[in-house]
Amino acid sequence: MNNNTILNNITLSEWNEEITNSLMPNIIILSVYLAFGTCGNVFVLLVYAFQMKEPSDERYFIPILAFFDMIAIIYLGVHYIFQCFNQTTFSNNILCRTLVFFVANTTYNSVSILFIIAVQRYRKVCMPLKLPMSISVKRTALFIAIIISLLFALPLSFVYGTIPYHSTNYGISGMRCGRLKEEHASIKIMYSIVSSILAFAVVTLLIIIYGRILKTVFSSLKVQKNDASGAKKEIEKTDDDKNLPHIECKDMEMMTSSNQSMIPETKPDFVGQQAIKSRPVANNMESTASRKRRIINRRITNKLTVMFFITTTVFVLCFIPKVAIMGLEGIDEDFWENLSTSQRPGVTFIYHIFIINNIVNPIIYAFMDIEFRDNAAILLKRMFIKPCFCIRRIRV
Repeated sequence: MNNNTILNNITLSEWNEEITNSLMPNIIILSVYLAFGTCGNVFVLLVYAFQMKEPSDERYFIPILAFFDMIAIIYLGVHYIFQCFNQTTFSNNILCRTLVFFVANTTYNSVSILFIIAVQRYRKVCMPLKLPMSISVKRTALFIAIIISLLFALPLSFVYGTIPYHSTNYGISGMRCGRLKEEHASIKIMYSIVSSILAFAVVTLLIIIYGRILKTVFSSLKVQKNDASGAKKEIEKTDDDKNLPHIECKDMEMMTSSNQSMIPETKPDFVGQQAIKSRPVANNMESTASRKRRIINRRITNKLTVMFFITTTVFVLCFIPKVAIMGLEGIDEDFWENLSTSQRPGVTFIYHIFIINNIVNPIIYAFMDIEFRDNAAILLKRMFIKPCFCIRRIRV
């Protein structure tokens, strides 16, 4: 239908403009998502590139996840803003299929990386005696995750495309990018079944894995308390042992002043006793230091594990509304057409809320990772304070 054809006193372009105006709050929210998500993830990458140049085994996947989050937020933000402006005028079928394919691909990439992180944390926390994942194993896992994401996103190119979009109020029709209604019915059914089983399996595995991890972490916290109290008693005992030779020296001086003839007989014995007593003191100090280091390392591991658990939980919670709406799309083929002008912005907001998952990770890192927070503060000082100081000196 020609865009300039008037039916019921409204054109297709005017109908599209009306829908776009109703979605203006969603466009503003998507723009905020885009700005904050891009800046946050870019900043994480800068911290790891210039301050934490060689991340430990604990933090290996953080910059990788930040990179994929950055790609996802940029692509998803631009894609959905573009869709808001073309609700009834999206007529390019190939473009629609391509855009939907990359939406699914960016989503599956995040899921795959979070699953790899869950497996790594399980090995780290629940199987500490085994060797950690090597660099080659991590890279291989990431490569396999990317390939799997591409393969699972590919069927969406046959499930989605340009479809007619009818207006019962104005009696006109346009085209929008959405789930196909009649074509490839068998592919749609198969994809819906497989994707539902896959989503259920992944969520169930994540719950089981993190359930066992958290159980181990809480048990470890009890051990930490016992170790801390034991280390405190060990330090007090060590301090008492340090005071013992000092008392013996005073006794020796008193004995020396009262009887000079005892000096050659007592002095060698005293030196030998002091040397013998100094060995357990040194061993106690060494064991106390190693115990402190073990407690600190375990505490870091537990904190980062809880941090990744929160990241995964936010991911799952953010995707529940989108999955629910996709289910309604499958049940009601005219789901989006039946929405009123007042309902569409609210449902669209719920549909886009999964993007928050790609935004909040830098905030979680800042609150829960002390080393990241300290390095981020140093980088900010290097970026803003020193340049300002140099500019002031040049002006002077």
